[in-house]
Amino acid sequence: MHEERFRELFQTRGGPVPLDEALAIICWSANSEVDPPSVLDRLDELARQVTATTAEGLMAELFGPSGFVGNSVEYDDPANSLLNQVMSRKLGIPITLSAIAIEVGRRVGIPIIGIGMPGHFLCRSGEGSGITYFDPFHSPHPLSAQDCRTLYESLTQLDNWSAEFLEPSDARIMVIRTLSNLKSIYRRRSDMANLRWVMRLRTHIPEIAAIESNEFAKLIRRSN
Repeated sequence: MHEERFRELFQTRGGPVPLDEALAIICWSANSEVDPPSVLDRLDELARQVTATTAEGLMAELFGPSGFVGNSVEYDDPANSLLNQVMSRKLGIPITLSAIAIEVGRRVGIPIIGIGMPGHFLCRSGEGSGITYFDPFHSPHPLSAQDCRTLYESLTQLDNWSAEFLEPSDARIMVIRTLSNLKSIYRRRSDMANLRWVMRLRTHIPEIAAIESNEFAKLIRRSN
């Protein structure tokens, strides 16, 4: 039932996707004892605890002392990509921490937008000249566009910065990127059981389904 719902969410190529629901279904796919609505309930509970009325205040509450932090010690732990585990442990990677900011912000009326900077996911608030960026993996403090560039160059050691790196990433892209992270982790670990469910979900996403379907078929043949 939940996997069919995931397929329905992604059936229109390029169409809008509810980020929280899609990520909740990924949690269920990893562990069938996880009920997707319970993941949404936990986001609701987080939102009820928020007192902030600005993006800066929201970030301070979510990612300040005793809040969520980036798991720099075990970055490749798959739990960092599973929203229920992130909320339980208060540990995550840039994209899942940004997802929490986006979804809690949506619930309290503070718009937060994902930013798919290569190599490190960010988020932002505002529009036009009022844009403020955030890197919840490292701190709750606001960043300028120049700060983001400095971060990118520090992390990648590359000198190819482009303003396009700070273009928004919608929920659809965030879910695909989350599944890509899990695919890479499970493949490196030769964890075929978990790799199968990740690949199965990816075959429901039209823009990557053709390539993924062939790869999934090969994976199934190898595991039989």
